[in-house]
Amino acid sequence: MNSYTGLTGKYLKGQKKRSLLTIFGIILSVTLLTSIGTIGMSYWGKSIRQTMRDFGDYHVSINGISGDAVSKVKNNTTVESAGVISREGYAVIKDTKEKEKKENPFAAPYRYLNVKGYDANAINMLQVQLDSGRLPKNPNEIVLSSPSLNYFSEKPKLGDTMELNLGIRKVASTGEDKKINGIGDFGWDLDEAFKAQSQKEYIIVGFMKPPTGNWSSSYIFPAITFNDNKTINNKKEYFVYVKMKSLNDIQKKSEAIMSSLQLSNAEQSSAMQLGRDHSIENVRIEYNNELLKLYGKSTYEGVNHSLILALAAVVAIIMICTIAVIYNTFHISVLERISQFGLLRCIGATPTQIRKIVMQEAALLSLIGIPIGLLTGTLFMKLLFYNIRLLTLGILNDLRMVISVPILISAGLLGLLSVFLSAIGPAKQAARVSPLEALKSNGGTKVEHITKVNKSLFVQKLFGIIGQFASRNLQRNKKRFRITAFSMIISIILFIVFSGLAQFMQQTTQVSGSLFSYSITYDGPSKRIDDTVYQHIASLDAVQHAYKFYNDQVAAIIPKDKIDPKYYEMRKDQYILAEGEGYRTSNNYLRSYGDNGLDDLQSKLTAGVINKEIMNQENGVIVQQKISMLTKEGKQLIIDQTHFKVGDRIKIRSFDRSQKGYQTVTVVGIVDNDLLSEKQDGSEVLSFITTPKVYSKIMGTDAYSSIFILANPDLSNQPIRDYLKSLNVKDAGFNYLDRVAEVAKSKNDAKTFSILLYGFIGVIFLIAFLNIVNTVSTNLILRTKEFAVLKAIGMTQYEVRKMIILEGIFYGLFAGVIGIIIGTGLDYSIHYLFAGALDTVWVIPWISIGIAFAGAMITTLVATIWPMYRLNKINIIDALRREN
Repeated sequence: MNSYTGLTGKYLKGQKKRSLLTIFGIILSVTLLTSIGTIGMSYWGKSIRQTMRDFGDYHVSINGISGDAVSKVKNNTTVESAGVISREGYAVIKDTKEKEKKENPFAAPYRYLNVKGYDANAINMLQVQLDSGRLPKNPNEIVLSSPSLNYFSEKPKLGDTMELNLGIRKVASTGEDKKINGIGDFGWDLDEAFKAQSQKEYIIVGFMKPPTGNWSSSYIFPAITFNDNKTINNKKEYFVYVKMKSLNDIQKKSEAIMSSLQLSNAEQSSAMQLGRDHSIENVRIEYNNELLKLYGKSTYEGVNHSLILALAAVVAIIMICTIAVIYNTFHISVLERISQFGLLRCIGATPTQIRKIVMQEAALLSLIGIPIGLLTGTLFMKLLFYNIRLLTLGILNDLRMVISVPILISAGLLGLLSVFLSAIGPAKQAARVSPLEALKSNGGTKVEHITKVNKSLFVQKLFGIIGQFASRNLQRNKKRFRITAFSMIISIILFIVFSGLAQFMQQTTQVSGSLFSYSITYDGPSKRIDDTVYQHIASLDAVQHAYKFYNDQVAAIIPKDKIDPKYYEMRKDQYILAEGEGYRTSNNYLRSYGDNGLDDLQSKLTAGVINKEIMNQENGVIVQQKISMLTKEGKQLIIDQTHFKVGDRIKIRSFDRSQKGYQTVTVVGIVDNDLLSEKQDGSEVLSFITTPKVYSKIMGTDAYSSIFILANPDLSNQPIRDYLKSLNVKDAGFNYLDRVAEVAKSKNDAKTFSILLYGFIGVIFLIAFLNIVNTVSTNLILRTKEFAVLKAIGMTQYEVRKMIILEGIFYGLFAGVIGIIIGTGLDYSIHYLFAGALDTVWVIPWISIGIAFAGAMITTLVATIWPMYRLNKINIIDALRREN
């Protein structure tokens, strides 16, 4: 040995158990960092892929520009790549027959194909989803929408050749070209004529899924062909989808592009689901904010800052907890070796050399623990993702495990940083040791002068003299007590914070949309579905529930004191028509799901009860007043429009002037969501749900024009589909929507997401459990000599065991209370930071608190098992003679 620092390796080899425990603490910390980083990267990647599928892989779209502006956009210095879509024309696939027009006076004159030419970039950016076949690669190839196939005289098949007469739509009464805007172009009216302009032959290479749902009532169906758009026609309109080189200041860059095109009247908006109808007259800019916000670059700065701050807070908590876990291990080790450092000081070691010994020890242990931690974290995630693939078949199977080199490097560096930050304090403490005092002391840098140890009469009465011993041990060894308790507190904080984060994620990604399997609507002149249709549907074995849906808009007088002040501040424009002591509003609907619908709505009530007889007598209504809205800052907000309570009275009336004036309805119940939805309404509609009888009394009609169907998942749904199709064939006024696959996928996604969340919580729980076991066990093992002394002066094995268990209970009680208070506070703080982007209800996490407290108590008891087993076997004389 050439220097004092050469003792490091010898010490680590000589004290293998203590070294292993320290390495184990490092492994736990790096495993935590690796696991969280891997889950975060994997879920982030999945979110991006899913968002690209739903909203497109582009940043900005410019819709409806002339041909001469296309090259200016594509060649702009801020643009990385651009996809171009050209309007090729419309093609009639079926004329509406006179019989159909008589049965449905609102039927469009034609059913069209809306043919657009996508270049390669546009195909990739808009993520066209196929039912079968492939995407077009040549100008003579075409992909048709699957729902359009039923309207051809002969149903097309893959590989068939079809000839289309492409042309434009005109206003029949004036002969003018029909003004059409937007990528959807699905609007139509009765005053419409078609003029063919060219003829083209296509090979059918694929069938695509409908962009916004399988509505059988569509009169205009999308069709996609390939067009490299290298030759631009200045007289045509184009849609350009842009990916920017940098996402910084994306709104300013887009405005600069529009300025260069001299298009000052462009309307700006946020991208919604692809394929929607754009009912505007001017050029439109859309920002794909759903994708941009995943990069922290949405056009809403408040959303960006909120997400960044919240994620930074989560990373900071992980870092602090990681440092604390490793710090505890080093601190305990140093405290128990103070006498050794004192001996080194006596034979000439300087404080600098002592610090080097501790820091070298940290470096050697890091070289061993960090690679193992990276490996165990990766393997743990492999196991979790493997189980997800086994147990589910949903879209989250797209949750691919990302073994990210930057994440592994970051976890390793953060682990190394944590180790050295953790070792600095103990190293300085060891260097400050006074040689003579350290040789006398036991577990401190100076001799503790204990003049008084507080007695607890409560502990003595409850646990006897052994309880007093346990209590006094904690008071006598305050530093050791603080270190061990601190480790447990950190574990409890980790569990509560990340359980809360998981629940928050579950709220924000909750399966949205309606839960029905099928719906059928009648748009014919009568606006009424005959009861025989409902009875036939309800009688089908495959139908679990069928609900008649009565729905119409009503005017309502909302008392001023019943309007939510927060909502009023954001939507003052809705409350401008003062009437009586309130405001007259029009964005209200009177609804009924039939008598059986009210029975099933009972379980969703947050206040009141449903009694149909009383409702019929008192014009009773159930108010759905909670909504989901997007603020001007881009924040998703869940809020009550009004504060109605059971017993309140509201004046409402039909918009049909031939009906009665205002009638008074009585609030008998409150619900947060309607019968067929799991989330709040995003249309900012105030809904009054009632019985068919009350609906008929107020609206002056007992007609219903929709039926919602919940299918039996255990039976074939084919009889339902066959019947709905037959209705559509007999009467074009019937339109149906098939959502079976979508609902099944949503439920499966929810199940998969739950597995991911609870798997993630399981990682936190396991690491917290092992951390407590490691710290408590280390503490007890390092006190072997102390326990041997107690046994030597007459304490029995049973009494030693009881004392250790009581110490564990005291640790658990103290750490549980402190950890729960801090953890709950941090959970609320993170929730508050996320509130700038998303609004969810924060409640005290009682379940997590209960699990954390019970887990801490159980874990401390489990942690004593191995040390007590070791103490049972050890010889008192051997324990007094040797080091731990």
